[in-house]
Amino acid sequence: MRNRTVLKLFGLIAPILTYLFALLWPGRKARVAAIECRNKCQIMALVQNLASYIDPEGKTPLQTIVAQCYDLGDFPALWAVEGVGKDLAEWHLARNENPARVLIDAELDEKYDGAWLMLHAGWGLGVAKFYMDRLKDDSEASAAHVARRTVDLCRANSRQGYYGAAIESLGLVTRFMKNAAFCKKIHKELMAYDPDSVGFYWRGVGRCLYFHPLNFIPGILRPCRAIGLAEKEAPGEEWKETLLAGVAWPLTIVNMTHPEVMEYVLENHDDYFSGSPGFFNGVVSTVVMRYDTTPNFPLVKQFMQHQPDPKNRTLAGLWNSKIKGSLETAIQSIYPVLKKHHRLDEVFRYQSLPALAARLESGRE
Repeated sequence: MRNRTVLKLFGLIAPILTYLFALLWPGRKARVAAIECRNKCQIMALVQNLASYIDPEGKTPLQTIVAQCYDLGDFPALWAVEGVGKDLAEWHLARNENPARVLIDAELDEKYDGAWLMLHAGWGLGVAKFYMDRLKDDSEASAAHVARRTVDLCRANSRQGYYGAAIESLGLVTRFMKNAAFCKKIHKELMAYDPDSVGFYWRGVGRCLYFHPLNFIPGILRPCRAIGLAEKEAPGEEWKETLLAGVAWPLTIVNMTHPEVMEYVLENHDDYFSGSPGFFNGVVSTVVMRYDTTPNFPLVKQFMQHQPDPKNRTLAGLWNSKIKGSLETAIQSIYPVLKKHHRLDEVFRYQSLPALAARLESGRE
């Protein structure tokens, strides 16, 4: 995140080390572990990019840049668009620390309507990083400054129904650049200044744990260190599911091209979710986001209809119930309601999405 060249080098080395570690550890699948690690590295590089997506003078229309992202292909487009949002925020903040209505007034052709979620996620990423980079200390006053400025600039520039996607990135940036203790200082400030942002924030912290350098080191007791970190770092029992949802979000979306990664998760469910409703909320939410961003991309359907080895009846049953069934319901029943009511950002925090959709349709929310 801090250095694009270092990130590229890391992406070359980490999968090899992961493979070697998993090869020597009983019960692990070295090939699957290396694939997952490589996928994570590739996504981080896409968001960061070796050069800014925004030209120095800011003359290239946003639609032109977004179109270039989609030209990369449906799979990388999602993260490239997030990178555009990040660079857009950094470009504006370098010239004016109080930009307003940037995404509200931005124009995109209807064919790129799916770009808005990740543009907002990237905007929040850029804003949070801008202020985190300028921290002089880890005091509560400094945490308050970061929290308030990020909230204010995300609200001042977010379109209706997209603020949650932007502020969620505050959690990702805070945990990546600081530590669990500093995350709780931001939490304290958000509870006082903007309580509605807290759920989004902790979902972002969970998302970061999946991409955190510590999670690139295969766990000893559990394959995924991020799961243990989520349980340990939650500020209370009620936030544990939110953090687990955050971990599941990237684990699913990053590895959709390789369903064997999710197969491994299901086969080792006690090490990953063990009955957690939060984990599968993250799985469902991230696919809703992916579907909105690239609705014509066949990968979502291919992932849902993936068929594990029929000889493994337990795995096949888990895939049909936890993955195929849940995602079909989400795309057919939940997504259209959230889209219609301009509430797509609700997938960026842990909650019962079926219950939310029912309340929206009945006019109770």
